[in-house]
Amino acid sequence: MRSQLKDLILPLLITLFIFLGLNIASTALLPAFGLSTYILPFNVLFVLYLGFKLQTLWLPVMIFIVQYFFSFFSIEGWELGTIAGILICVLISYLRDLIHLSSAPMTILVTQIFQFVWFVIVSVLIYFKTGDMVYIAERFWRFVPESIFISLMAPLAFLVLDKFWKLKDGVSLGEEV
Repeated sequence: MRSQLKDLILPLLITLFIFLGLNIASTALLPAFGLSTYILPFNVLFVLYLGFKLQTLWLPVMIFIVQYFFSFFSIEGWELGTIAGILICVLISYLRDLIHLSSAPMTILVTQIFQFVWFVIVSVLIYFKTGDMVYIAERFWRFVPESIFISLMAPLAFLVLDKFWKLKDGVSLGEEV
């Protein structure tokens, strides 16, 4: 595998910088528009990008780092997102040959599906932790518009992130060219 740690540090730092900027902007702008209960899950978008585009042994560590930075903006904590992100990336690795992000509508659809799977995994973990279905039901109605926005943003975000990760169409970092 070509993806050594030294090849991943700079793109990950740039990704985290973008991630922090988007989270700061969304936490400042959403309440200004009266949407204080919504938190845009940019962490899910970046973890899905990493899962779709990278094939490296460092992926779980990078998911942990993204989730740790997201915990600055969320009370849900990094551990649930890290577990969900790793499980999602394992699922993506099994389905990699079937998933082709060749068009914007396909990218939107696949991102929405995996966000729903992410929601189910985190909800099950929260239920095991609290035993409260009311919180999960309330959270679902916030999840729907947040996930639609993130899915619509995915094609543009993936295109921008491809530039920083220096990925060509159809080639993942870690694959031999």
